[in-house]
Order: sequence, then C-alpha cells, then structure tokens
Amino acid sequence: MKPTIARNTVLLAFCLVLTALLLASDVEAGKKKKKKHKKKPAPVTAPQPETTTGLSAPSAAAREADRHLEAYDTQSARAALDAPGSGQTAEESDAWTTTARGRILEQSRDYAAAAIELRRAADLDPRNPAPTLFLGDTYAYAGKRSSANDAYAQAEARARGLLDAKSDDPQALYYLGVTQQRQKRFADAAATLEKARSLRPGDSAILYQLGATRFYQERFQAAFDLLSAALDKNSGIAYAYYYRGLAAAKLDRKDILFNDLDRFVKMAPDAPEASTAKQILASFG
Repeated sequence: MKPTIARNTVLLAFCLVLTALLLASDVEAGKKKKKKHKKKPAPVTAPQPETTTGLSAPSAAAREADRHLEAYDTQSARAALDAPGSGQTAEESDAWTTTARGRILEQSRDYAAAAIELRRAADLDPRNPAPTLFLGDTYAYAGKRSSANDAYAQAEARARGLLDAKSDDPQALYYLGVTQQRQKRFADAAATLEKARSLRPGDSAILYQLGATRFYQERFQAAFDLLSAALDKNSGIAYAYYYRGLAAAKLDRKDILFNDLDRFVKMAPDAPEASTAKQILASFG
C-alpha cells in the first residue's frame, strides 16, 4: 500500500501546482482575480474550415498566413501577406486578409492596433463571424472583458445568420461552436462542434476546438483523444499541444505532458500561456 500512497501524494501535489499556475495565468491575462471558474480557452489557432457558406474564399496569401498563425509563427505569417505578388495591400485588403493582419498584431500583443484592424475587417464583410470572433479574443487578452463578450455575441449572431441560410453548413457550425465555447456555454459548444464534426470528420480545426471544449468540461480522456486526432491531421497547431499536455497531466501521463508543453513553448514562446507552460515544466525539471 505504501507505494500507492506515495504515488497518490505526488499526483495530488502535481494537480495542486497545475491549478495554482493556471489561476496565475488568468491573472496575467488580465482577468479578475476573484474568478474561480474555468478560464477562457485560448484564441482560435487552427485554420477555419473550407468556405461553404457563400462567404468569399480567403486568398492564397491569407490561407498561408493562417497556417503560420496556427503554429504561432507570427513573423512568417506577416511575410506571407507582405510578399510580392501576395495580393492586396493593407489598405486594399478584403475581410480575410485584414483579419489575418489583425491576428498578427494580436499575437504580437499590440492589442489596440489589432482591435482597429479586426473592426475594419468586420466592417468589410458584415456576414463573416471570423473578424468579430478574433476581436473578442483580442479584447479578452487585453483584459477588456465586457468588450470581449460583446464581440463574441456579435460573432455568434453572424454565425447564426449563416445557419439560417444553410442549417447544416460545417463552417457556420464551427464558428457557432467556438463562440459558444468562448462564452463558457460548453455543453452547447460541444453539441454544435459534434454536429460540425459529423459533417466533416477529418477537419483538424473542428477536432481541435472540440478537444479544447472537452478539456473545459473536465472530460480529460475525450479531450486527449480529440486533440491527438487533431494533431495527427495537422501537427502544426500550437495550442493543441498545450491543451493535450494539460489533459495528459490530469490522466497522469507525465511523458506526454512534458513533451507537449515543451513543444508548445518552443513553437509559441511569446504566447500568453507560455509562461504557465514554462512554470509547469520548471516545477518538475
């Protein structure tokens, strides 16, 4: 019995450390210190599913920038948009390209400039949920919770508008599910994202967001499996490693925990959650 008691003691200590670090991360991100409920999931880092809603399709440069942004390679994302022959200038950009530029600024932690660019993107295409979804994430990281909630509500309204035109559209369901997740309606988000997955089972973006949602529902095995499936489809989703690492901690899979958080820190050393990952790694180093 003694080895079991010792092992449980170590595991309990680990969980206490992990909980303390996650709460500290909430404060660092600008959230109120008194909040004890589940923290907001990280911004969307996986690319949006292929356009099927009648929205304009992203340019090749915008798609390339999205690919780099999901890996938190901000510099390469900027280069993709600014490369000669990549398409429109910053002044002439469409909603997708302007959204990518806003995301680059958000990852650079220039939240004020990011918000300006994302509001501009939202005005360029009033039907598109992406700009207002990322605007909500930007406000959340800037500590402007009320503005973030307003932006998420607007993104949800846009997604529902797309679904009014086509109720089984996987892209619109994806956006609806993510906005529900951002508003902490995790059961609704999971149901919506499960429907999106049934329509497009191999989409790494949907798998990633569903995995993150299951993590916040404390369904850690389901989260681990979904995030693993997302990474099998696309190994460049930085935050999928972060959330799978945290899920692995809850499952006592310390080998995966260390590997995933180390991978996340190397991919996204400047991400707001990187400090939490570094502290967890250092506490068991």
